Amino acid sequence: MAHVRIHEVVGTVRVVDGDSLLSGPVLERIVEAVLEAVRADRRDNESRRRDTRIGDARHGESDGDRR
Repeated sequence: MAHVRIHEVVGTVRVVDGDSLLSGPVLERIVEAVLEAVRADRRDNESRRRDTRIGDARHGESDGDRR
């Protein structure tokens, strides 16, 4: 049998409020909010791309599309 002597113990204890932890429903709301923000950003980028495209807007072609 081995004997072990511990002269000093250093530890960290964090106090956590159980109500502050993410529950399933809270996490789902956060994920949905993030996904909607990503969708809105994509819509904005697509709209910006359409608004700044060079070409005949009536026919939906840019200068690179003409032959």
